[in-house]
Amino acid sequence: MAPLVSVIIPVYNAENFLRETLESMIGQTYQNIEILCVDDGSTDSSPAILEEYKKKDGRIRVFRKENGGGGAARNYGLDRAAGEYLYFFDSDDVANKNLLEKAVSRALETNADLVAFNGYTFMENDLNKKTYKSGFNKNILKDVNSVFSYRDYPNSILSIVNVVPWNKIIRRDIVKKHNIRYDEISSSDDLTFSVLCAAVAERIAVVDNALMNYRLGHSGTITSTYANKLFNVKHALESTERQINALPYADQICISLYNLILDNYCFIFTNYTFDFDTQQVKAFYEFLHTRFSDAQLGSLKRGCIRNEYTFALYESIKKHTYEEMRRIRAHDITVSLTSYPARIDYVHHVIENIAAQTLKPKRVLLWLSKQQFKNRNEDLPQSLIDCVSRGEVEIKWCNDDLRSHKKYFYTMQEYPNDIVITVDDDLIYPNTMISSLYQSYIAFPDCISGMRVHVVGLDKKKKKILDYAKWIKQFDRDILIPSKQLFATTGAGCLFPPGILDERAFNKQKLLELCPLADDIWVNLMALANGVGTVCAVRNFYLHYCAPQEDSLFWVNVNQHKNEEQYEAVRAWLERDLGTGYFYDAVSEQNDAFDLNDPLALIDYAEFLRLSKMSSDKKLNRAYAEKSELNAKLQKTYEEKAQRGKEINKLKAENLALSKKTAQFERKMRKIEKTFFFRVYRFLKRVFTR
Repeated sequence: MAPLVSVIIPVYNAENFLRETLESMIGQTYQNIEILCVDDGSTDSSPAILEEYKKKDGRIRVFRKENGGGGAARNYGLDRAAGEYLYFFDSDDVANKNLLEKAVSRALETNADLVAFNGYTFMENDLNKKTYKSGFNKNILKDVNSVFSYRDYPNSILSIVNVVPWNKIIRRDIVKKHNIRYDEISSSDDLTFSVLCAAVAERIAVVDNALMNYRLGHSGTITSTYANKLFNVKHALESTERQINALPYADQICISLYNLILDNYCFIFTNYTFDFDTQQVKAFYEFLHTRFSDAQLGSLKRGCIRNEYTFALYESIKKHTYEEMRRIRAHDITVSLTSYPARIDYVHHVIENIAAQTLKPKRVLLWLSKQQFKNRNEDLPQSLIDCVSRGEVEIKWCNDDLRSHKKYFYTMQEYPNDIVITVDDDLIYPNTMISSLYQSYIAFPDCISGMRVHVVGLDKKKKKILDYAKWIKQFDRDILIPSKQLFATTGAGCLFPPGILDERAFNKQKLLELCPLADDIWVNLMALANGVGTVCAVRNFYLHYCAPQEDSLFWVNVNQHKNEEQYEAVRAWLERDLGTGYFYDAVSEQNDAFDLNDPLALIDYAEFLRLSKMSSDKKLNRAYAEKSELNAKLQKTYEEKAQRGKEINKLKAENLALSKKTAQFERKMRKIEKTFFFRVYRFLKRVFTR
């Protein structure tokens, strides 16, 4: 009987993992398969292992060829496959036992040309620690139970099934009919193959389960430098574009093609252009700068591009020459925060959180006032000292107590050429916070980027800025669109480009006089005074507290209306030089990002959001406060437990030492009891004690 599925496995120097991979495949619950192992010129024991398993299982066929990379090895297996469906598997991955059973069942049930499924990723030798990896984009796909093709999703079909070899089975006939091949390059060899299969498949289905485990940290058949990756993607995308444009319905899926091209180029630019001074990166960037401005891609609008960051970066690359972008990327990142005695026991949580970010800053600075910590380091908790010892933070001492302003005030002056990211001492951030803010900065290097922003409310009839209480809070309907109407909250994670604030922002006397309790009001108005806009960097960002909130400035500023007082005081002072109405005019500039033609709609929307969120915010903040109290008690319990543990260990050590001494004494006594003198002593003792 002919096999229904041909499993094609390229093999290159995989001796450490190959047996596990083959066992997972020959142990499949669905048995009507052939396994084509293509050895790509291995120099280790992989060929011997393949021969061993070939003898063990008659479904295994082994081929050897000169080293040519993963794409060439997959093509070699493809040309020799006999199954109705193809499945490409890597020589270091591990399949669930029911992978093929579920995929084949779905294919037969729906008569699908392509069936996509999910998986897990895991680090090299630890299959127990897995991360879920989607094999298809459920944000696009309306119904995971549907069967679809380019006709159903013409603007996004090329982005639904992820571009990897392991996440799909494909009908061999459509591959042969359209002569679809893997690119024979050292990386990105699967891009063209995967995209074309999705483009030509008449019936696509998915299995919404994780069916395999993809190993990270092992190169397998593919080895490539960062520089090669840049131009391999270029080669793969040009090959894909050429073949997609040859399809009779190419004009129907052109938007999907543009999204694919921009997504991949922007991904590579973000992740593989670390050393921006190399000739390879310069050549690649100049290619992008030209390509993004050509007749085909140069006039794309925001509505055409699905990914907001892709569009923002596309616009930035179009706008900036290589030298301009090199200067934008040349700055170090400094994360800056402050704390005070009531919070200092909890600040290590924030520092450890920053240390775990996917994008690492050059430095993390914690500003503390000498007035509040009289004995300096002696007043600091061991948890913070440990962070310093690990190199996660540098403590900087200042003479004055500028309260929350310390988080930016000194850092921006001491490191004027750095990108400064401000954070609070009581919040836990997503591990992509720095990365998200930096990506926003690359797209908008002349703007403040915030994880959390508000919309300043306006009364256009009276030409005035509404009270803070009537602003639209935590607005993220439109992200990565600069606006002077946005107000970034500095503690939630806020990026300031170098030199974005002028000397007025560092007027200590006026700062303490006009705005002592609200650093975000101060810096936002100072930025507006310089004509600087703000960008919301992410969507769906929520505050997660790690410290008690009883004495938080938030409650003082909101409940006692201090935000309104301080905003008005700073505005009035600045407008003495800028002119009356400057800030209203700046904030009310026409901005296509928000539909503000009807001012009442904005006010109504702000009021609606304010009222609808008030109840849930109170409950949420109460829950966070209770959680913080529990965390504090738990921290105290852990410390007490640790102290008890030390005492127990000390007692155990003393007990062990005594036991050893007792054993030594008993051994000596047994030796003494055997001596002539002891027998005489015992005899005399009996005689004289009668």
